Amino acid sequence: MIYVKRDIRDDELLQIIRGWIAVLSQKRYDDFFDALGYSMGGESASAEWIKSDLSRYRSDLYPGVTEFEVTSWTTAQGGNPYPKAEVVRYMPNESRLAGAVTFTLPLNGMWSDASADFVLFETDAKEGFLLQLEEITIPVQS
Repeated sequence: MIYVKRDIRDDELLQIIRGWIAVLSQKRYDDFFDALGYSMGGESASAEWIKSDLSRYRSDLYPGVTEFEVTSWTTAQGGNPYPKAEVVRYMPNESRLAGAVTFTLPLNGMWSDASADFVLFETDAKEGFLLQLEEITIPVQS
């Protein structure tokens, strides 16, 4: 489990997210899953869910391409002209949701229109908010 300080700045949080995107680019799916989980997968979630989501991805940005892998965000060029790296904060309610991060995934060397969506949950731990992967969002193509 990954915890972040409650007073973490957005730029610091995004740097942590970029570090975990780098883990995906190294194909260390088990390490990624062990640290961040996969909230939408429930009890049956595993690192295979991440690979499965990537295998379902198709986009007009990649005509004819059917195999995708996360690549380095530091070298991604082209593709989606508006990649996102957004942090949203919430006042924790009964669900304890304290924030969310959307980060556009670099796939096959380009910015895609898929994103890794993370959530921050309030905890009783002194370490701070719990950071988890909520899901890999794959847009519906027409």
